[in-house]
Amino acid sequence: MTSHAMAPQNLRLAVAQAHTLKTTEQTLSALGQITRAAADQGVDLILFPEAYIGGYPRTATFGSAIGARQAEGKEQFLQYFNAAVDLGDIPEGGGERWIRRELEMPREGPRGDGTRERLEEIAKETGVFIVAGLIERCAGTLYCGVVYVCPRYGIIGKRRKVMPVCTQKLSGRVMLTHYRQVVSVWFGDKGKLHHCEQSQRRSKESK
Repeated sequence: MTSHAMAPQNLRLAVAQAHTLKTTEQTLSALGQITRAAADQGVDLILFPEAYIGGYPRTATFGSAIGARQAEGKEQFLQYFNAAVDLGDIPEGGGERWIRRELEMPREGPRGDGTRERLEEIAKETGVFIVAGLIERCAGTLYCGVVYVCPRYGIIGKRRKVMPVCTQKLSGRVMLTHYRQVVSVWFGDKGKLHHCEQSQRRSKESK
């Protein structure tokens, strides 16, 4: 009896060379348009830049100097803060409970600002797995993160940057927890994709 190995299937991956627009709504709309165009070309997974949703504060100083902060810098940071998105998580990270939507609901309104649901809708509509960088606002603090959005299951993972570097510490909190070091995704009959992030040395506070 002769066994025949299954021929490997190819995954089509895309990198979006996109920039953040003036508002979150405009950026999410652009993300949807780009993802739909990618779907038309048979793309299975698309990667958006770091801090794409919310914006990367390139060249921003927030008016900071040792022992002082200028008024215009405070206004600059307020704009940056307001542009960040609320995913309905908690400061220490809800982990699997957040992913499975098991966190306690607030007394009024939904958890988050709807960005999570918008991303999940785009992924489901297009059938494209989305990996998107964003600035997350949570309980008065900002985090530089990335979400993994599956067309079938919605968001299946989220990462927050472990240790901001240099002046990035002005714009984001040091985060010591992780969600899913490895994200595994099935693409139907095309096989399984694993994403692993290069580990960083953690600060003493994480021990």
